[in-house]
Amino acid sequence: MQHATSSRDTKAEIHRAAVHLFSTQGYDKTSLREIAEQVGITKASLYYHYSSKQELLRAIVGTFLDDMFQILKLPETLPWSPENERLVLRAYVDVVVAHRSTGPTLLRDIAAVLAAFGDDLDALIAQSRRFQLWLAGPDPSPADRLRAGAAVETVGAAMSAGADLAVTDEELRLVLLDAAGAVLARRGLPVGE
Repeated sequence: MQHATSSRDTKAEIHRAAVHLFSTQGYDKTSLREIAEQVGITKASLYYHYSSKQELLRAIVGTFLDDMFQILKLPETLPWSPENERLVLRAYVDVVVAHRSTGPTLLRDIAAVLAAFGDDLDALIAQSRRFQLWLAGPDPSPADRLRAGAAVETVGAAMSAGADLAVTDEELRLVLLDAAGAVLARRGLPVGE
């Protein structure tokens, strides 16, 4: 007789528990034992999947950073146009919303994230600057470049506030697209008008 196998996705459960605990009590104050207990497995079972808390953090945050890096590279393949701007901005918002539960960990425990990712973050920051320059439009003024940065930061607000808000992903997506679009709509206008 063959035993039924569990369809349990232990790694996904570990991720969910870790994100929840890291977000509510911080990376440094969360132990692997607590994560294992929340999942309902032994600490030894958790070590089967992740050899350290930093490896678990890299797995959780790394997925977001990989997805974000791919979106930040998207403008390299597209000429700037209002249509492409909307396409790229929507893709950027989609990644932020898809990873909204990771945001509090990323922002709250930046020292742990820096220790885990180091040079990877430098590359992401450089790519983000190129993304913002593209978003500023053709021949941008300094004010246009600032507006592009502000539009990106507006979307980034979901990383700190969006995880806790009682709004659906679609509601959050629409609000962020509207807010970023409003910032970019002022592009080309003199400052103060």
